[in-house]
Amino acid sequence: MGAGKHAEDIDIKEMIALEQELHDLKVAQGIETEGKVSKKITAFFDKREAIKESHPVNRKKYIWLAALTGWFGGHRFYAKRYGVALLYLLLFWTGFPLAMAIIDILIAIPMVPDENGMITL
Repeated sequence: MGAGKHAEDIDIKEMIALEQELHDLKVAQGIETEGKVSKKITAFFDKREAIKESHPVNRKKYIWLAALTGWFGGHRFYAKRYGVALLYLLLFWTGFPLAMAIIDILIAIPMVPDENGMITL
């Protein structure tokens, strides 16, 4: 074949270094390295994280509410997550909120409560 490298001969570390060099050159030349859609998605999640407040809830009560009323979002109302709670309530007939309630239980169980039995969600 010639003096060129085959696809199998390219080293992963070399490829990463070349990609980083290309990125650095784009930044130096003022060329955008991130697309419009990915910028908007990143901005949306950054904004959402900034306004998301944590609320302390009683761990045992949260787990019990998730087990007994999780299929329609009772534990999410208790945790003051009203948007997600309404979504659970609207979709209760699909079984999706029940699966999510099980995941919520599995997330809350290993959390270590403070001296008052509270966890922050």
